[in-house]
Amino acid sequence: MSLLLRLSAVVFGILLLSVAVGAINLVANVRRAVSDEMSSSLELTTMLLQPQAQESSSPYAPSIIEWRERLQALRYSRHLRLSLVGPGAAEPPEASPTHVAGVPDWFVSVVAPRGHELVRRIALGPDGDVIVRADPADELVEAWRETRLALIVLAVFGLLATGLVHVVLRRALTPLASLSSALQRFEAGDYDVRLARSGVPDIDRATESFNHMAVVLSRSRSEMTRLAQQALAIREEERRHLAHELHDGLGQSISAIKALAVSIGRKAVGEGGIAGSASMIADVSTNMYDQVRSMMARLRPSILDELGLISALASMIDDWNAHHEDLFCSFEHMGEVPALSADAAINVFRIVQEALTNVVRHAEASTVAVRLR
Repeated sequence: MSLLLRLSAVVFGILLLSVAVGAINLVANVRRAVSDEMSSSLELTTMLLQPQAQESSSPYAPSIIEWRERLQALRYSRHLRLSLVGPGAAEPPEASPTHVAGVPDWFVSVVAPRGHELVRRIALGPDGDVIVRADPADELVEAWRETRLALIVLAVFGLLATGLVHVVLRRALTPLASLSSALQRFEAGDYDVRLARSGVPDIDRATESFNHMAVVLSRSRSEMTRLAQQALAIREEERRHLAHELHDGLGQSISAIKALAVSIGRKAVGEGGIAGSASMIADVSTNMYDQVRSMMARLRPSILDELGLISALASMIDDWNAHHEDLFCSFEHMGEVPALSADAAINVFRIVQEALTNVVRHAEASTVAVRLR
């Protein structure tokens, strides 16, 4: 998971938790408000009816019929349900509402007051009692409308805040994505990559450090390349010089020894021992000269300077095939090779030479193909 997604998930979790806490607090306040409303209605009604009930011992006390008429007059009360029960009658069950039209059941179960909070009993004496029961249905409908609006506002706020934070984080982390991409290119060897300023001070400091590091490494790579090329040139020059010394010095000496041995052999005709020794010296000289020529070819193939890269590769491969009977190397080239510098030509030659050496050492192959295009 990317850093942007992780940070967005953390922020979304925090906002979701905040919205949940706000929603819980809102519902708790609504439940308290509904309970207080029901209690105040019950208390007010009880306070109004209690003095009249206390007059039941007075000669002017209202009769049971008058009480019925009074309770009938209060039947349109919005939150109250009043009933008259006979002496000793059991109080109606204290049931809390479980379903209200237009209100979710979960909201009713959470917000609605409990049964004992909804009932008051007023004693009338021998005529019976008045039961005052609160009906929170209308209050629950109003509370749900207000709460629903508040919950919608909270949800919209949470979504907008999450989206805004995501956009801000994305814009803030875009330079880090560029830095990550640049580091990958840098790891792949592209030291010419540079980063632009983002406008964020902390990231710009990292950007400047990266650009400085890239400049230093680019210069170092250029210097190393120059030194490597110089070392190769020096090595090739030493090889050329050594091959020249072998040709002019040791090669000529061996040729002279062979010529003297042949001359001695001709003069010693009839003298078997001297003639045989002279012939052996001539054969050894020939073998030594072949070895010197092979050493000169490995050090610096003169054919490369005289006839070019294709002829030098063909000659080397023919010699390689002659010395490796269990392997065969084929050589193919397409058209003429463009003019190459002396350093480039010798480097291509050395690459092929080293590759064939590795084939013999490691490949366990039976055929090799060299194609120059």
